[in-house]
Amino acid sequence: MGLTAYAVCKNYGETRALYDVDLAVDKGEFFTLLGPSGCGKTTLLRIIAGLEMADNGRIIINGKDYTKVPANKRPVNTVFQSYAMFPHLTVLENVCFGLISRKIRKSEAIDKARKTLDLVQLSDFEDRKPHQLSGGQRQRVALARALANEPEILLLDEPMSALDAKLRVQVQIELRQIQQRLEKTFIMVTHDQQEALTVSDRMAVMGVGQVAQFGSVREVYDNPRNRFVADFLQTQNFISVERIGPCVVSTPYGDWELKEQIPWEEGTVTVRPEKLRISSDLSECDFKAHVNTVIYRGCYQQFILSNGLLMETETVLPVKEGDELMVHVPKDAVIILHEETFQRMDVRTVR
Repeated sequence: MGLTAYAVCKNYGETRALYDVDLAVDKGEFFTLLGPSGCGKTTLLRIIAGLEMADNGRIIINGKDYTKVPANKRPVNTVFQSYAMFPHLTVLENVCFGLISRKIRKSEAIDKARKTLDLVQLSDFEDRKPHQLSGGQRQRVALARALANEPEILLLDEPMSALDAKLRVQVQIELRQIQQRLEKTFIMVTHDQQEALTVSDRMAVMGVGQVAQFGSVREVYDNPRNRFVADFLQTQNFISVERIGPCVVSTPYGDWELKEQIPWEEGTVTVRPEKLRISSDLSECDFKAHVNTVIYRGCYQQFILSNGLLMETETVLPVKEGDELMVHVPKDAVIILHEETFQRMDVRTVR
Protein backbone atom coordinates (compact mmCIF):
# COMPACT_ATOMS: atom_id res chain seq x y z
CA MET A 1 0.00 0.00 0.00
CA GLY A 2 1.00 3.66 -0.27
CA LEU A 3 1.11 5.67 -3.47
CA THR A 4 2.07 4.54 -6.95
CA ALA A 5 2.29 6.66 -10.09
CA TYR A 6 2.39 4.83 -13.41
CA ALA A 7 3.71 6.46 -16.60
CA VAL A 8 2.41 9.93 -15.69
CA CYS A 9 2.60 12.46 -18.53
CA LYS A 10 1.64 16.12 -18.56
CA ASN A 11 1.96 18.73 -21.30
CA TYR A 12 0.87 22.36 -21.44
CA GLY A 13 0.54 22.93 -25.16
CA GLU A 14 4.07 22.39 -26.49
CA THR A 15 5.51 22.57 -22.99
CA ARG A 16 6.45 19.15 -21.64
CA ALA A 17 6.13 19.02 -17.86
CA LEU A 18 6.25 15.26 -17.16
CA TYR A 19 7.16 12.33 -19.37
CA ASP A 20 6.42 8.73 -18.33
CA VAL A 21 7.07 9.25 -14.61
CA ASP A 22 6.92 6.13 -12.45
CA LEU A 23 6.98 6.48 -8.69
CA ALA A 24 6.36 4.21 -5.70
CA VAL A 25 5.98 5.65 -2.18
CA ASP A 26 5.58 3.23 0.72
CA LYS A 27 2.95 3.77 3.37
CA GLY A 28 4.32 5.61 6.40
CA GLU A 29 7.51 6.89 4.79
CA PHE A 30 8.83 10.41 4.25
CA PHE A 31 9.45 10.70 0.51
CA THR A 32 10.97 13.74 -1.21
CA LEU A 33 10.82 14.92 -4.81
CA LEU A 34 14.11 16.76 -5.24
CA GLY A 35 15.21 18.75 -8.26
CA PRO A 36 15.94 22.14 -9.79
CA SER A 37 13.30 24.62 -10.90
CA GLY A 38 11.76 23.48 -14.16
CA CYS A 39 12.06 19.73 -13.55
CA GLY A 40 8.33 19.07 -13.05
CA LYS A 41 8.34 18.12 -9.36
CA THR A 42 5.57 20.54 -8.34
CA THR A 43 3.49 19.51 -11.35
CA LEU A 44 3.75 15.89 -10.19
CA LEU A 45 2.75 16.88 -6.64
CA ARG A 46 -0.29 18.77 -7.96
CA ILE A 47 -1.31 15.73 -10.02
CA ILE A 48 -1.09 13.54 -6.91
CA ALA A 49 -3.21 16.12 -5.07
CA GLY A 50 -5.79 16.24 -7.87
CA LEU A 51 -5.17 19.94 -8.50
CA GLU A 52 -3.98 19.00 -12.01
CA MET A 53 -5.06 16.08 -14.16
CA ALA A 54 -2.47 13.96 -15.96
CA ASP A 55 -2.70 13.62 -19.74
CA ASN A 56 -1.73 9.95 -19.41
CA GLY A 57 -0.87 7.57 -16.60
CA ARG A 58 -2.45 6.54 -13.33
CA ILE A 59 -2.35 7.58 -9.66
CA ILE A 60 -3.02 4.72 -7.22
CA ILE A 61 -3.42 5.44 -3.48
CA ASN A 62 -3.67 2.47 -1.11
CA GLY A 63 -4.75 0.21 -3.96
CA LYS A 64 -7.49 2.51 -5.34
CA ASP A 65 -7.30 4.36 -8.65
CA TYR A 66 -7.65 8.12 -8.05
CA THR A 67 -6.49 9.25 -11.50
CA LYS A 68 -9.79 10.97 -12.40
CA VAL A 69 -10.98 11.70 -8.86
CA PRO A 70 -11.23 15.44 -7.97
CA ALA A 71 -9.01 16.92 -5.27
CA ASN A 72 -11.71 17.17 -2.60
CA LYS A 73 -12.41 13.43 -2.88
CA ARG A 74 -8.80 12.30 -2.45
CA PRO A 75 -7.34 11.12 0.89
CA VAL A 76 -4.59 13.74 0.72
CA ASN A 77 -4.00 17.24 2.03
CA THR A 78 -1.46 19.83 0.91
CA VAL A 79 0.72 22.37 2.73
CA PHE A 80 1.63 25.12 0.25
CA GLN A 81 4.61 27.48 0.19
CA SER A 82 2.48 30.47 1.13
CA TYR A 83 0.71 28.59 3.99
CA ALA A 84 -2.54 30.22 2.71
CA MET A 85 -3.83 31.21 6.15
CA PHE A 86 -6.87 33.39 6.74
CA PRO A 87 -5.47 36.62 8.26
CA HIS A 88 -8.72 37.56 10.04
CA LEU A 89 -9.04 34.20 11.85
CA THR A 90 -7.19 33.03 14.93
CA VAL A 91 -4.82 30.07 14.86
CA LEU A 92 -7.52 27.80 16.28
CA GLU A 93 -10.09 29.05 13.77
CA ASN A 94 -7.66 28.51 10.89
CA VAL A 95 -7.10 24.90 11.92
CA CYS A 96 -10.85 24.35 12.47
CA PHE A 97 -11.87 25.82 9.11
CA GLY A 98 -11.40 22.70 6.98
CA LEU A 99 -13.03 20.48 9.59
CA ILE A 100 -16.14 22.65 9.84
CA SER A 101 -16.30 22.82 6.02
CA ARG A 102 -16.62 19.03 6.07
CA LYS A 103 -19.74 19.37 8.28
CA ILE A 104 -17.96 18.16 11.41
CA ARG A 105 -19.64 19.46 14.58
CA LYS A 106 -17.97 22.59 15.90
CA SER A 107 -17.19 21.07 19.30
CA GLU A 108 -15.57 18.04 17.67
CA ALA A 109 -13.67 20.28 15.25
CA ILE A 110 -12.29 22.40 18.11
CA ASP A 111 -11.24 19.27 19.99
CA LYS A 112 -9.41 17.87 16.93
CA ALA A 113 -7.82 21.24 16.21
CA ARG A 114 -6.52 21.58 19.76
CA LYS A 115 -5.04 18.08 19.71
CA THR A 116 -3.27 18.87 16.45
CA LEU A 117 -1.97 22.20 17.75
CA ASP A 118 -0.60 20.33 20.74
CA LEU A 119 1.17 17.96 18.35
CA VAL A 120 2.98 20.88 16.68
CA GLN A 121 3.61 22.58 20.04
CA LEU A 122 1.33 25.57 19.45
CA SER A 123 -1.28 25.04 22.17
CA ASP A 124 -0.44 28.40 23.76
CA PHE A 125 -0.96 30.28 20.46
CA GLU A 126 -4.51 29.32 19.52
CA ASP A 127 -5.92 32.84 20.08
CA ARG A 128 -3.28 34.65 18.03
CA LYS A 129 -3.74 35.93 14.49
CA PRO A 130 -1.30 34.91 11.72
CA HIS A 131 0.49 38.29 11.74
CA GLN A 132 1.37 37.73 15.40
CA LEU A 133 3.33 34.56 14.60
CA SER A 134 6.88 33.95 13.43
CA GLY A 135 7.55 32.27 10.10
CA GLY A 136 8.20 28.94 11.79
CA GLN A 137 4.98 29.19 13.80
CA ARG A 138 2.93 29.98 10.69
CA GLN A 139 4.47 26.96 9.00
CA ARG A 140 3.42 24.76 11.92
CA VAL A 141 -0.13 26.16 11.86
CA ALA A 142 -0.37 25.25 8.17
CA LEU A 143 0.89 21.77 9.01
CA ALA A 144 -1.63 21.43 11.87
CA ARG A 145 -4.50 22.51 9.63
CA ALA A 146 -3.55 19.86 7.06
CA LEU A 147 -3.06 17.12 9.66
CA ALA A 148 -6.34 17.88 11.44
CA ASN A 149 -8.19 16.50 8.44
CA GLU A 150 -6.43 13.15 8.99
CA PRO A 151 -5.26 12.62 5.40
CA GLU A 152 -3.70 9.31 4.41
CA ILE A 153 -0.98 11.25 2.59
CA LEU A 154 0.32 14.72 3.41
CA LEU A 155 1.80 16.68 0.50
CA LEU A 156 4.27 19.50 1.19
CA ASP A 157 5.15 21.99 -1.54
CA GLU A 158 8.46 23.70 -0.59
CA PRO A 159 7.08 24.16 2.96
CA MET A 160 10.24 25.77 4.36
CA SER A 161 11.29 27.99 1.46
CA ALA A 162 10.17 31.19 3.23
CA LEU A 163 12.18 30.51 6.40
CA ASP A 164 15.67 31.78 7.18
CA ALA A 165 18.52 29.25 7.23
CA LYS A 166 18.70 28.70 11.01
CA LEU A 167 14.92 28.37 11.45
CA ARG A 168 14.72 26.07 8.44
CA VAL A 169 17.03 23.54 10.09
CA GLN A 170 14.94 23.60 13.27
CA VAL A 171 11.65 23.13 11.39
CA GLN A 172 13.14 20.30 9.30
CA ILE A 173 13.89 18.35 12.47
CA GLU A 174 10.43 19.08 13.92
CA LEU A 175 8.75 18.02 10.69
CA ARG A 176 10.65 14.74 10.62
CA GLN A 177 9.81 14.03 14.28
CA ILE A 178 6.09 14.71 13.69
CA GLN A 179 6.05 12.38 10.69
CA GLN A 180 7.73 9.62 12.67
CA ARG A 181 5.29 9.98 15.58
CA LEU A 182 2.25 9.89 13.30
CA GLU A 183 3.69 7.19 10.99
CA LYS A 184 1.90 8.91 8.11
CA THR A 185 3.02 9.15 4.50
CA PHE A 186 4.61 12.54 3.74
CA ILE A 187 5.59 13.55 0.20
CA MET A 188 7.59 16.78 -0.03
CA VAL A 189 8.84 18.87 -2.94
CA THR A 190 12.08 20.79 -2.51
CA HIS A 191 15.09 22.05 -4.44
CA ASP A 192 17.25 22.02 -1.28
CA GLN A 193 19.58 19.01 -1.18
CA GLN A 194 20.35 19.27 2.54
CA GLU A 195 16.64 19.54 3.35
CA ALA A 196 15.94 16.34 1.42
CA LEU A 197 18.78 14.50 3.15
CA THR A 198 17.63 15.67 6.60
CA VAL A 199 13.98 14.63 6.50
CA SER A 200 13.63 11.81 3.97
CA ASP A 201 13.56 8.03 4.09
CA ARG A 202 13.78 7.90 0.30
CA MET A 203 13.88 10.48 -2.46
CA ALA A 204 13.56 10.87 -6.21
CA VAL A 205 15.88 13.27 -8.01
CA MET A 206 13.98 14.73 -10.95
CA GLY A 207 15.36 16.19 -14.15
CA VAL A 208 13.41 17.68 -17.07
CA GLY A 209 10.13 15.92 -16.41
CA GLN A 210 11.64 12.53 -15.56
CA VAL A 211 12.95 10.70 -12.51
CA ALA A 212 16.74 10.60 -12.88
CA GLN A 213 17.24 8.35 -9.83
CA PHE A 214 15.39 7.27 -6.74
CA GLY A 215 16.26 5.29 -3.64
CA SER A 216 17.22 5.80 -0.01
CA VAL A 217 18.90 9.12 0.73
CA ARG A 218 22.19 7.38 1.50
CA GLU A 219 22.04 5.30 -1.67
CA VAL A 220 21.38 8.28 -3.93
CA TYR A 221 23.92 10.53 -2.19
CA ASP A 222 26.70 7.95 -2.03
CA ASN A 223 26.07 6.41 -5.46
CA PRO A 224 24.67 8.94 -7.94
CA ARG A 225 23.91 7.09 -11.16
CA ASN A 226 24.71 9.80 -13.69
CA ARG A 227 26.30 13.22 -13.97
CA PHE A 228 23.00 15.08 -13.61
CA VAL A 229 22.33 13.55 -10.19
CA ALA A 230 25.95 13.85 -9.05
CA ASP A 231 26.12 17.49 -10.12
CA PHE A 232 22.83 18.40 -8.47
CA LEU A 233 23.98 16.77 -5.23
CA GLN A 234 27.14 18.91 -5.42
CA THR A 235 29.71 16.20 -5.96
CA GLN A 236 31.95 18.75 -7.75
CA ASN A 237 34.97 16.62 -8.80
CA PHE A 238 34.28 15.16 -12.28
CA ILE A 239 37.16 13.38 -13.98
CA SER A 240 37.40 12.06 -17.55
CA VAL A 241 39.08 8.65 -17.54
CA GLU A 242 39.99 5.64 -19.69
CA ARG A 243 39.65 2.03 -18.61
CA ILE A 244 42.99 0.19 -18.55
CA GLY A 245 41.84 -2.83 -16.54
CA PRO A 246 38.57 -4.37 -15.27
CA CYS A 247 38.69 -2.15 -12.15
CA VAL A 248 41.46 0.33 -13.04
CA VAL A 249 41.21 3.69 -14.82
CA SER A 250 43.78 6.07 -16.19
CA THR A 251 43.18 9.63 -14.97
CA PRO A 252 45.09 12.91 -15.44
CA TYR A 253 46.34 12.29 -11.88
CA GLY A 254 47.59 8.72 -12.31
CA ASP A 255 46.03 5.27 -12.38
CA TRP A 256 43.26 4.65 -9.86
CA GLU A 257 41.80 1.37 -8.68
CA LEU A 258 38.02 1.21 -8.31
CA LYS A 259 35.80 -1.04 -6.19
CA GLU A 260 33.79 -2.38 -9.13
CA GLN A 261 34.17 -3.25 -12.79
CA ILE A 262 33.98 -0.40 -15.27
CA PRO A 263 31.23 -0.78 -17.94
CA TRP A 264 32.79 1.46 -20.64
CA GLU A 265 36.12 2.19 -22.35
CA GLU A 266 36.01 5.95 -21.76
CA GLY A 267 33.78 7.91 -19.42
CA THR A 268 33.49 10.00 -16.30
CA VAL A 269 34.01 9.21 -12.64
CA THR A 270 33.46 11.42 -9.63
CA VAL A 271 34.87 11.55 -6.12
CA ARG A 272 33.46 13.68 -3.35
CA PRO A 273 35.84 16.26 -1.82
CA GLU A 274 35.49 14.74 1.66
CA LYS A 275 36.56 11.31 0.35
CA LEU A 276 40.04 12.45 -0.70
CA ARG A 277 42.62 11.77 2.00
CA ILE A 278 45.87 13.51 2.90
CA SER A 279 48.56 10.85 3.14
CA SER A 280 51.86 10.80 5.01
CA ASP A 281 52.87 7.53 3.39
CA LEU A 282 54.42 7.79 -0.09
CA SER A 283 53.41 4.18 -0.83
CA GLU A 284 49.69 5.04 -0.72
CA CYS A 285 50.00 8.43 -2.43
CA ASP A 286 47.91 8.52 -5.62
CA PHE A 287 48.99 12.01 -6.64
CA LYS A 288 50.75 15.10 -5.37
CA ALA A 289 49.35 18.62 -5.68
CA HIS A 290 49.99 22.08 -4.29
CA VAL A 291 47.32 23.93 -2.33
CA ASN A 292 46.11 26.96 -4.27
CA THR A 293 43.40 28.08 -1.85
CA VAL A 294 42.42 27.26 1.75
CA ILE A 295 38.77 27.90 2.69
CA TYR A 296 37.98 27.87 6.41
CA ARG A 297 34.50 26.50 7.16
CA GLY A 298 34.58 26.41 10.96
CA CYS A 299 34.45 22.71 11.83
CA TYR A 300 36.09 21.72 8.54
CA GLN A 301 38.16 23.24 5.75
CA GLN A 302 38.40 22.98 1.99
CA PHE A 303 41.44 23.01 -0.27
CA ILE A 304 41.42 23.92 -3.95
CA LEU A 305 44.36 22.00 -5.36
CA SER A 306 46.66 23.01 -8.20
CA ASN A 307 45.27 20.20 -10.37
CA GLY A 308 41.76 21.68 -10.05
CA LEU A 309 40.33 19.14 -7.61
CA LEU A 310 38.51 20.17 -4.44
CA MET A 311 39.07 18.31 -1.17
CA GLU A 312 37.75 18.69 2.37
CA THR A 313 39.06 17.69 5.77
CA GLU A 314 36.86 17.27 8.83
CA THR A 315 39.40 18.82 11.17
CA VAL A 316 41.28 22.05 10.68
CA LEU A 317 44.82 21.04 9.76
CA PRO A 318 47.90 23.30 9.69
CA VAL A 319 47.88 23.52 5.89
CA LYS A 320 48.54 26.79 4.11
CA GLU A 321 48.50 27.98 0.52
CA GLY A 322 51.51 26.76 -1.43
CA ASP A 323 51.97 23.55 0.60
CA GLU A 324 52.38 20.33 -1.36
CA LEU A 325 50.09 17.48 -0.31
CA MET A 326 50.25 13.76 -0.94
CA VAL A 327 46.69 12.66 -1.67
CA HIS A 328 45.22 9.18 -1.40
CA VAL A 329 42.09 8.23 -3.35
CA PRO A 330 40.37 5.24 -1.66
CA LYS A 331 39.02 2.85 -4.28
CA ASP A 332 35.55 2.86 -2.69
CA ALA A 333 35.44 6.67 -2.99
CA VAL A 334 35.41 6.71 -6.80
CA ILE A 335 31.92 6.59 -8.32
CA ILE A 336 31.39 5.38 -11.87
CA LEU A 337 28.88 7.54 -13.75
CA HIS A 338 26.72 5.97 -16.42
CA GLU A 339 26.31 7.47 -19.85
CA GLU A 340 22.67 8.47 -19.74
CA THR A 341 22.18 12.16 -19.06
CA PHE A 342 19.21 14.37 -18.30
CA GLN A 343 19.72 17.53 -20.34
CA ARG A 344 17.28 20.39 -20.71
CA MET A 345 14.92 19.88 -23.64
CA ASP A 346 14.54 22.42 -26.43
CA VAL A 347 10.94 23.08 -25.45
CA ARG A 348 10.24 25.03 -22.29
CA THR A 349 9.93 23.02 -19.08
CA VAL A 350 7.79 23.93 -16.13
CA ARG A 351 8.17 23.70 -12.41
